[in-house]
Amino acid sequence: MTAQAEKPLRAGLGQKFLMNKENASIVNQLNTDLHRAIQEFMMKGGAATEAAVEETLQSVQAGFSATRDDIRTARTELSNEVAGVSEQVYRTQLGVQELSQHMRTWSDNVAASLADDRQRAEAAALARYDSQSRQDAHGCLEGTRKKVLEAIHDWINNDDPDSPRILWLCGLAGIGKSTIAHTIAEGADADRRLGASFFFSRDEADRRNPQLVYPTIASQLARLDHELKKLVAAAVEKDQDVGTLVMKKQFEKLISEPLATWRGTKGTIVIVMDALDECSPEAGAEEILIRWGSELPKIQVPLKVLITSRPEFHIRRKFQSLSLRTISQPYILHNIENSVVKEDIELFLRHRLTQIAEEYGIQTPWPSELALRTLIERAGILFIFASTAVKFIQNGRRKDPETRLKLLLKEGASTGGGSQYHDVDTLYMQVLEYAIAANEEEDFDDAGRQLHEAFNIVLGAIVLLRDPLSSRSLESLLSLDGGTTQRVLIHLHSVLIVPESADGEIRLLHPSFHDFVTNPGRCQDSRLHADPPENHGRLAEGCLNVLLKELRHDPCQVGNYWLDNIEIPNLPERLQELIPSYLRYACHHFAFHLSHASPEQRSLADLVVKFCDDQILAWVETLSLLGEVDNAILSLQLMQDWYQVSGMVFTRNYD
Repeated sequence: MTAQAEKPLRAGLGQKFLMNKENASIVNQLNTDLHRAIQEFMMKGGAATEAAVEETLQSVQAGFSATRDDIRTARTELSNEVAGVSEQVYRTQLGVQELSQHMRTWSDNVAASLADDRQRAEAAALARYDSQSRQDAHGCLEGTRKKVLEAIHDWINNDDPDSPRILWLCGLAGIGKSTIAHTIAEGADADRRLGASFFFSRDEADRRNPQLVYPTIASQLARLDHELKKLVAAAVEKDQDVGTLVMKKQFEKLISEPLATWRGTKGTIVIVMDALDECSPEAGAEEILIRWGSELPKIQVPLKVLITSRPEFHIRRKFQSLSLRTISQPYILHNIENSVVKEDIELFLRHRLTQIAEEYGIQTPWPSELALRTLIERAGILFIFASTAVKFIQNGRRKDPETRLKLLLKEGASTGGGSQYHDVDTLYMQVLEYAIAANEEEDFDDAGRQLHEAFNIVLGAIVLLRDPLSSRSLESLLSLDGGTTQRVLIHLHSVLIVPESADGEIRLLHPSFHDFVTNPGRCQDSRLHADPPENHGRLAEGCLNVLLKELRHDPCQVGNYWLDNIEIPNLPERLQELIPSYLRYACHHFAFHLSHASPEQRSLADLVVKFCDDQILAWVETLSLLGEVDNAILSLQLMQDWYQVSGMVFTRNYD
């Protein structure tokens, strides 16, 4: 650090500079400079990074010098409320020697994390159809979905070179798309025809990230054939940065070029991509469709791609484009005759309810024909209703399926009108109301009332988490007593996957539950509705409190700031042991939750300032060790944008 930077850094102007509304454009430029530094490293190596980082530091110093007077003027002009925040920021004392040391560590760790990226093309193993992440998923019950499965198999087995290379299986939420996709992937795998599968999920970072799609597909294709494996490996060896390239280049280098050279095919190869509408951002889903549309006709290998999704506008629009329209065939599930779907749902319900009757020793015939017909009618064409109803009937704490079936069938449970999701919404409402009533019945004391409050907190968090967490981690993040999450969720196993172990990750059984509970027009009971701004605010507060409490310099206890990541012994094991999952989650996602929280939460603004004062360097150091330093740039921008809006809200309220 130069003498010119010593005074402003000692006075804590770094944080004030970041949060100052008047100088937002300068901060944006600094973020751009840092991003350019990272990109130059990826293209040119460590020497370019050192130069870019030095250039960024000089830019920071120039920014501090140029804006010092503006900041001082802003301090006197802001309202007392915002001025109070400014005073807090100004009291931060960061020694020049300490900051210099941490900046050097940051630079080293940026280089190390990017070096790690160059050595591998990232693959999202949990996106496979048979991954542990989908352990509760299954294919279609034998004898159901015959018509659609036959149509898909006919498409796969059609050897006509002019037949469509892409089949788009489109349908409403809960209609059974993923179950059908799972069945096709499982069958193709058994026949040694499955090239790859990628099952998207909005609840998991790796499974919604479009940047991981082509490396994942290439990784699985390489397992199909030894020669193809050598070709994919050669592509990675030739360009070790391939996992960081734009998706177009990834497709060319990892899929198109190896397949163009490969001569080992023994028949049609199938790639299954499920729930494309859960790919985030939407532009990533569009890019995936564009690439298949432009490149698939050039691939001589008999490759066919099954894509499933909801009928979202951005996906419909791409399938209507000329390049995709000529090589794809849509199959609209909700256009199948209702009678055909109802027959499948009836078969499923009869089978599963018979199993429940046998398991619990219920005298048959059970349920009655009238009860069964009522369930079938309420399910309509949505398999998610039938599946959720069965789970609700079976998973009661008191092991009383008959009583729970009567609850579902109670008079007035469904009006039969409204939207296409009316009966699913009614079912979800019944599940939640039963869970609350059961909790109240079992706990009448103060602990019971606290459990009722925790119900809303836990439920709101689970449906809005960016990545799934275990019960133990969620309790650490939200400062809940141990065991609270398991007690709260004990009656919600029909809509959530809740492992018996407190260390197992909790997941939604179906994304339609998220859609229901976060939409006040569908979930009209204020006790049950998970208001997104309120719950994002609670998650942001929990994340910031965790960061303030648990971040440490040298978090992996290396004791040597000069080592690159690749030189740290047993780094993955150290990260696993010393950086718990809830702390990782807070590092990755606090800014996302903050950006979706209400700007009127003054307590959050105070936490943001304290984080910038006390822990921002330790946070960057931790992210770099985790190989996520790129995340810092976006997070800083989100944090800055939210704080500026909150400052305007506080000023307006003060006036």
